Amino acid sequence: MSTYVDILDLARTNRRNLFNEKRLNKAIADARLDAVVAVSKVNITYTGGSVSQGGNLLAFVVTTAGGKQGLIINEADAYYYGEYSWITTIRSYRYLSNGYSMNQNSIRLLTEMLKEFGLANARIGIEIGQIPTSHFADIKASLPGVTWEEGGPVFEYARLVKTPGEIELFRLAARSSDKAIQAAWSTARPGISEKLVAARMQSFALQMGADTLGHCHMQSGLHSTVAHSWPMEKPLLPGEVVHVDFGAGFGGYYTDFSRNAIVGKATQKQDRIYRHMWEIEQLLIEDLRPGAIAGDLWDRTEKAFAKAGLVYPWGTIGHSTGLDVHEGFEISKGSETLFEAGMIINIEPSHIEQGDARYHLEDSYLITEKGCELLTDVMDTRGLFPIG
Repeated sequence: MSTYVDILDLARTNRRNLFNEKRLNKAIADARLDAVVAVSKVNITYTGGSVSQGGNLLAFVVTTAGGKQGLIINEADAYYYGEYSWITTIRSYRYLSNGYSMNQNSIRLLTEMLKEFGLANARIGIEIGQIPTSHFADIKASLPGVTWEEGGPVFEYARLVKTPGEIELFRLAARSSDKAIQAAWSTARPGISEKLVAARMQSFALQMGADTLGHCHMQSGLHSTVAHSWPMEKPLLPGEVVHVDFGAGFGGYYTDFSRNAIVGKATQKQDRIYRHMWEIEQLLIEDLRPGAIAGDLWDRTEKAFAKAGLVYPWGTIGHSTGLDVHEGFEISKGSETLFEAGMIINIEPSHIEQGDARYHLEDSYLITEKGCELLTDVMDTRGLFPIG
């Protein structure tokens, strides 16, 4: 069995088992394309074999219908890809005095590569929305024989169903992130600031293997009713419900889940509202199985919240996740997406109780052939976590 360190270092150096090449090839064929070109950070990471550092410079990964691949990237990042990526056809451009000139060189190299691959008159999917309009006009002008299509859905389809390697990595990431919240709250006491608890949480995540930090919306009491606000120097006070929506990056994959705690002792009303969150989540995961329709979960959500006398504040009750926190689709009204085994899905019932706090329970689930598996399984979420 792979160790904790083995899984993470493999994701940093050899990502072959994180790439669902067969599913990508199917998506290319179904779209009747001759090739696809990745442009976004996540899809360059997915198809390029190393974690993209991102930035404002254009980079491209070309994947043909026959499986041939090529990479265009700046000279600095080319070292990393040259060391760890399975792609051997790598063309790099030099750093210059301005980004526009570098992007022009990237486009020139892309043009040369597509011609070299015999694609000068092909039908190619490219992430059009990830390219500045003026640069895409230059790409089209340099290859007048190419028919360009939006390639984003091809990559989304490929990434939705995870490989065994992705599942192993994400399971580790989810548990490590869950442990980071538990560790931070276990060391918290009344009077400590939101900011310090959040800092400890993020520090614990890095110590547990995270490469980068994601979001950390950690607030208490009335402050938690302001969604997506920053942790402040505000102290945690007895009787306050504490809310966190937290995530970190592990080998390019980002966790995302939420927990509630109570400073001291909860009131009966606070316990009751939180219990409804837990019960609604248990109800919804009954539909996390292959063949179920995502939109049906939304219908069950509306009925469950109405029965509990609570109000769900958002237009989505969950989402698929992976290299992006929100990846592929939302679980919202009318969604016709069918769940498949191998998808990782977040479910997140939430309620904002005015004058009190935000109640929010979010977990990541792997859809299996028989149903679903809880990945964020460290903390006992049946009740509010006690602080104090």
